Order: sequence, then C-alpha cells, then structure tokens
Amino acid sequence: MENQETLNITTLIVLGSFGMLTLVSFIIVFVVLYQKKMLSHKSLLQQNETEYQKQLLDASIEVAEEERQKIATNIHDDVGLILNVLKLNFSKIKRNLDDRDLVLELIDNNVKIVEETSSTLRSISHELMPPSLSILGLQKGLKELCKQITSSGKINIDLNSTDLHFTLDKKKELQLYRLIKELINNIIKHANASQIYMTNTLQDTILITLIEHDGIGINNEEVAKLINSQKGIGLKSIQSRVQLTNSQLNYDYVPNKKAQITIKTPVL
Repeated sequence: MENQETLNITTLIVLGSFGMLTLVSFIIVFVVLYQKKMLSHKSLLQQNETEYQKQLLDASIEVAEEERQKIATNIHDDVGLILNVLKLNFSKIKRNLDDRDLVLELIDNNVKIVEETSSTLRSISHELMPPSLSILGLQKGLKELCKQITSSGKINIDLNSTDLHFTLDKKKELQLYRLIKELINNIIKHANASQIYMTNTLQDTILITLIEHDGIGINNEEVAKLINSQKGIGLKSIQSRVQLTNSQLNYDYVPNKKAQITIKTPVL
C-alpha cells in the first residue's frame, strides 16, 4: 500500500515537473519568438524611417535643383537675350557714329533695355528672397503674397493675422514662407477652389497657420500614398520644408465641407 502511494506521489511529482518544464519551455519559446518579432518590427520601422528620411533628402535636393534650374533658365532666357540685343545695338552704334539720329535712337533703345533688365533681375531676386519677407518679416511677407495672388485674379485669399510677437531664424522663416507658398500653389493647381482663408495664431511658443479652402481637399492617408508613389514629388518637397522648419503638417478634408491644412511651427 505504501509502495503504491509512494509510486503515485512519484508519478505526480514527475508529471508536475514535466508540466512545469513544459510550461517554462513554452514561456521561453514565447518570449524568444516575441523578442524576435519585436526586433524584426523595430528593424522594419528603422528601415522605413531610413527610407523616409532618404526620400525627404532626395526631395530637398530636388527642390533645390529645381529652384537653381528655374533661376538659370530665367537668366538665360531673359537676361541673356537682352544682353545680346545690347551687344548688337552697341556694334551698330560703333559702325554708324556719323549718323547722329540713329545713334541717339539706339542709345534710347538701350536705356529702355537696361531698365527692363533691371526689372527682370529684380523679379529673379524676389524669387530668391522676397523683399517684403526680408525687410518686414513673415507676417507682412504673407500679406504681400496674398495680395499679389488675389490681384492676379487666380484666386481670392483672405488672411487673418493679428499682431503676433515671435522670433524666427531667417532661414527658418524663409522655408516656412516657401512651405505656405507651395501649399497655396497646390490648392490653386489641384483643388479647383475659388476662396482660401488663412489664419495665423500663436499658442505659447507654437505658431499655428490654418489654411482653409472651398475646393477639393486631401487627407493625411492620401498624402502618404502620393508621397510613396511617383506622383508625389511636390508633396515630398513640402515634407522636406516641414522637416527643415521642425513643423507638424496635417491635412483634413470632409466632403462637401471646407478642406483644412494646419501647420504648427515652434517659435521663440
């Protein structure tokens, strides 16, 4: 009887030990697999982040290259042509020094050409650094931008910007200005809107720029899809400016309601 009880106890101990061993083994396997999965997920996130940063860097380089190309084209097409005309006129003056009337006519013509060249160079320099921005700051620069776009007849822009007091680094200020300008250009080109409302407010050390319009909007999910496709070059350049200004950008759109774009930028 005692032998039977001893055998039963031994069997229970063996079974219990086996069960505990099985449970411990299961827990170890689960932990190992979970850690492996987490490491794999972390690696994937890092890979995606690296790829995303690469896309932003590529977009930044592409934006800079496009801007340089645009300036080079303007100089070549406008200034280059004008300088050639001036050269031809001076050559003609040199050949006809005895013809006073012709010389005076060519000189008057050259004066007009120089004035046009000055205007052209001024326009190119405005593309590099809008004078209203460099002299008056971001708020006045945006007011001037909205005034220019509205007066062009492309679209009507209402800007509501109270007297806000903040400080922005000049480079950051320029990038934020260009970011807002690109967003407005996208609305004009793609949204089929007739009215844009823009508001600047300050919450603590965060400048909040709200852009609303009555056209076709877009949301964050659609933006992400376009950025990952070959069609989102413009959006990638916008994202690169968002990164340069350390801003947060949010797209929100509900059909049959106003589309919204919100920019949150840290300021001093």
